[in-house]
Amino acid sequence: MLLFITGKSSARSFSFTFAEYSLRSLSVKYIMTLALIFLVTGTWGQVTSIVILDHDERIRLQQVIEEHPRAGAMYDSIVAAASISLQHTPRPLKKLYYEGLLDTDPARINTVKSFDDMNHMAALIYAAYGNGSRHYGDKAREIIMAWAEAYQPDGNTINENKFVSFFWGYHLFKPFFNMREQAVAEKWIGTIARMQMERRSTPNNNWESKRLTMIGIAGALFNDSVLMKYSADGFKKYISTAYYPDGTSNDLLTRDALHYHISGIKPCISAFINLSPYHSGFKLFEWEAANGASIKKAVAYTIPYATGEKQRREWVNSTVELDKRRAEAGIEVYRPGRLFSPEDAAELFEWACYYNHEWYSIIEKPGDTPYLTTWIGLLNSPLVRRPGLTE
Repeated sequence: MLLFITGKSSARSFSFTFAEYSLRSLSVKYIMTLALIFLVTGTWGQVTSIVILDHDERIRLQQVIEEHPRAGAMYDSIVAAASISLQHTPRPLKKLYYEGLLDTDPARINTVKSFDDMNHMAALIYAAYGNGSRHYGDKAREIIMAWAEAYQPDGNTINENKFVSFFWGYHLFKPFFNMREQAVAEKWIGTIARMQMERRSTPNNNWESKRLTMIGIAGALFNDSVLMKYSADGFKKYISTAYYPDGTSNDLLTRDALHYHISGIKPCISAFINLSPYHSGFKLFEWEAANGASIKKAVAYTIPYATGEKQRREWVNSTVELDKRRAEAGIEVYRPGRLFSPEDAAELFEWACYYNHEWYSIIEKPGDTPYLTTWIGLLNSPLVRRPGLTE
């Protein structure tokens, strides 16, 4: 099932340019920050999970944008970000220096600058959901080809997980690639997926959920049942061995931080939602392992911390050396004893609420119109999603 975005305009049409936004005295940084607030709730990082909508869902989204001012305002911010993305020059790297390095490491800092390309891809995808301008597809092609022709896959799961938005960008904008470009992009994506499959060993924590997600997406892109079955079966094994009946996980036990517990859950949920239309084996949100573990229970474990009912001090008993080095370097987010902030769980529930609409109350604020608090929450809401998709 190919979910490409055509060049046809939809109900809400925009022709904003960078110059027009400059005339409104909106800085580039302000526009991008505003948009990313809706793309990734309250965080400034790389967008590694993309909501994939089919044709009917995009039509519903366009109707919501037209009918609800709040949705229209959120979409305007996405268009603003995409306007900046159209002016952006890709910054591909031959090699990524990220995993295992301190946030203060110069090589990592340089790599993170290039990760802005992933955020630009997300902005292009989401803007195209409301307005099928071919400019978005052309720019997505430019960014993906820049990386496909420069970066040499090495099988590092944490680093290459950052390319998820490129995988989906290629899938959605494939008609904008000529035959040669399709061959190059598909070889590159296929190589990343194959090297992830061929890893001799992978930590049985958030690494594994990210590895399986990449393989599953590649399977959907190429209509490869072998890749999809490998991924779906792998998720079952992962749930069986990395999670526990009380909702805890290997990540939580070794890192002593909900930060990484959530980091392992969210790729699972985005994969289950996005890949289920391609392979029924991904309908795993409520699936229980023989030991009683499930992703649903892992999400439920976080609820009292997400609502503020309970407090939790992070990193206190982490057994991972990198966490200790981060603390010694004075990086606040990794400070032992730092209180978990309920806002840090919002990104998880933007996705999890797809399965349980009552969980929207966790991310909604008093006075908010239902389902219209965040962009990702809206895309995963019953206002947009096809009836009957949830398990």
